[in-house]
Amino acid sequence: MISKLVDNLNAEIVLGTVQNICEAAKWLNYTYLYIRMIKEPQLYGVSNESLLVDKYLFQGCLDLIHSAAIQSDTSHLIHYDRKTGSFQITEHGRIASHYYCTHETIVIYNQLFKVTLSEIDLFRIFSLSSEFSHNYERIRKNRITKIT
Repeated sequence: MISKLVDNLNAEIVLGTVQNICEAAKWLNYTYLYIRMIKEPQLYGVSNESLLVDKYLFQGCLDLIHSAAIQSDTSHLIHYDRKTGSFQITEHGRIASHYYCTHETIVIYNQLFKVTLSEIDLFRIFSLSSEFSHNYERIRKNRITKIT
């Protein structure tokens, strides 16, 4: 759940549901991740002391969103203004959201895409995408049947 927070946050930003860190923290309160954090806070690194101070884990949600926003900004999915806490959509973020690409895939594309790539190189880059990690090549042996 936490591992997909960057991608889920990006989708919400592209959709227009959240526009800043406070709205994103409120959005997080409606997710399954938040319910799990409330029920099992120790699994998510929340101490009992901080739970006594922040019963609804708002500061913990802000911290998670801040970390996800920094990672999204580093991946060029959004522009994150740390002073104001506002998010701004980028084309990379829009592409990732509309075509269900993970932020790791977008990072790979940003690093490897060049204007002078051949078709073979494009296929090699696409094959590095995490979205294709569970696709395996099937090798079929052609059977020749003898017609008698």
